[in-house]
Amino acid sequence: MPINVSASSSGQKSDPVPAGTHHAVCYGVVAVGTQPSQQYTPRPKVVVAFEIPGERIEIKGKDLPRGISKRYTLSLNEKASLRKDLQSWRGRPFTPAELAGFDVSKLIGANCLLSVLHQDRAGATYANISSISALPKSMKSLPPENPALYFNVIEAIANAKKMGHKDINWPEDLPPWIEKLCAESEEYKAFVMGTPNAEPPDAPAEEDLQPAEEVPF
Repeated sequence: MPINVSASSSGQKSDPVPAGTHHAVCYGVVAVGTQPSQQYTPRPKVVVAFEIPGERIEIKGKDLPRGISKRYTLSLNEKASLRKDLQSWRGRPFTPAELAGFDVSKLIGANCLLSVLHQDRAGATYANISSISALPKSMKSLPPENPALYFNVIEAIANAKKMGHKDINWPEDLPPWIEKLCAESEEYKAFVMGTPNAEPPDAPAEEDLQPAEEVPF
C-alpha cells in the first residue's frame, strides 16, 4: 500500500554526520502515525531515511554508509516542509494531479544532495538536514546499499485488525527508535487499548513558513 500525501537519528551512538553537502540515497520511508505534541496540533508524520555513501561506519563488522533522516508532517500543503523539500529535490513544482495524492514511498532509491548543519543542544551535537536538492547531471546515481525500508503503521494496524491480532507485525529490520515512534502514535495507542481513534485534524501544524528535464521520482 502506498504512503500517500496530499495538499488538503538512530539508536546507535556515534559522531554526527559531518556538516556540509553530501551525495545521498533515500533508502527508507516510514509512516509513523499521528505523533503527540505539547506545542502543536498532533499530525501524521513520515520519516525519510537517507544513506551517505561517502561517509562510512562499521556496524557488526560490516562497512556501511552513514545514515541520516528527517521527520516531516505528512502534508503537501503549500507551507509544508515536505512539499518544499520534495520540489527542491525534483527540480520542479508538483502538478495539481500529484498534489491530489503523491506516493512518498516512490522516494526510495532516489539520489540527491543533502545539506547538513550541526546544532548543539543539551551538551550534544546533532546533524540536521537543512535542504535537499537534485543531483547534478555530472554526478552518477548510486543504488542504495541498505535494504529498502518501507513501513506504514496505519497499514499494519489495519492488517492486524483484519487478522484479529492484538499487536501489529513489527518488521525485524525496523530500527528501534522508529518502532518507538510508531508505538507513540495516537493510532497505535488506540489500537492496543481497544479504543477507536479520532480522525486526524485537517489543519497543518509545526511547518516553518519559508524546471528540470529529468525528475528523480
